[in-house]
Amino acid sequence: MDASPGSLSTRLRRLTDELRMLDRELKSAPPPDASLLLEFRQMLDHTRLTAWTVGELLNVRETQKDPGRMLSFLTSERLRRFGQLAKDLSADIEQHGITWQTHGVEGLFQYVSLLQERLSMLIEKHGSRFEKVSDAGSISQS
Repeated sequence: MDASPGSLSTRLRRLTDELRMLDRELKSAPPPDASLLLEFRQMLDHTRLTAWTVGELLNVRETQKDPGRMLSFLTSERLRRFGQLAKDLSADIEQHGITWQTHGVEGLFQYVSLLQERLSMLIEKHGSRFEKVSDAGSISQS
């Protein structure tokens, strides 16, 4: 592991220490600006997922497993996670916890529309195989 001052490993150590201090401060200091906290949480979540992905890929390398299977697993995990988020967001909308004025809703709408376009293209390209998969499971509203 490279421990030179500018190395990624050194930066990870410094950031980990800084996050520990920030954790203590968030628990004891007056609340920060809400929009900054939201931006921080989103970036932290994204970085956490990236770090998890890199860790899993390192594990694949060390155990000499098939990287294709690992990438397939990571994609499945993203789909599972997105499905849970979509289900939670749907419940929030039904309970009026999210409105059109909620910060980020318009951007989410655009991303979901883009995703829907890409999924439609995927289904058109592989329609017969998709029908077999969709027969095996269905979306529940629970």
